[in-house]
Amino acid sequence: MKVIDDFLDKKDFLFIHNLIMNEPFPWFHMDSYKETGLEKDKTNNFSYYLHMLYDDNVPTSQYFEQIVPLIFDKIEFKSLIRVKVNSYARENKLIEHDLHTDYDYSNTGAVLSINTCDGYTKFEDGTKVESVANRIVLFDASKPHCSTNTTNQQRRVNINFNYF
Repeated sequence: MKVIDDFLDKKDFLFIHNLIMNEPFPWFHMDSYKETGLEKDKTNNFSYYLHMLYDDNVPTSQYFEQIVPLIFDKIEFKSLIRVKVNSYARENKLIEHDLHTDYDYSNTGAVLSINTCDGYTKFEDGTKVESVANRIVLFDASKPHCSTNTTNQQRRVNINFNYF
């Protein structure tokens, strides 16, 4: 695992932040969380919003070209698997979601925090990486990890990447 603060140049980060947080950015409600390794009954799960930027070997959003090249100029990669923007709503209680794996094969995961809040990404060994704006964590996404919501901001927003 590797954590990098101030990952993007300030100008690039502010562009992405403003695009996602301040513009009429389209969000899609998800009633449940389903990743490889985790399939839960919807009644025992949480909901969140997402915006898929890239999936199944193709860009899936008009925002792909505005966001992804700025980030992948800073990461060495061979092939994208998926890129999505997540938005977890504020709740009165901090909820740690179940451990899961993104895929059942080795791949690199990256979580770029768009805002600072009390949410975090937690790994199987108990390590927590706090959500700090412009902080990225790189890790093996075939290993168990989980996310949380937030209690001290309107929402917790991050961009989740899977790649080789």
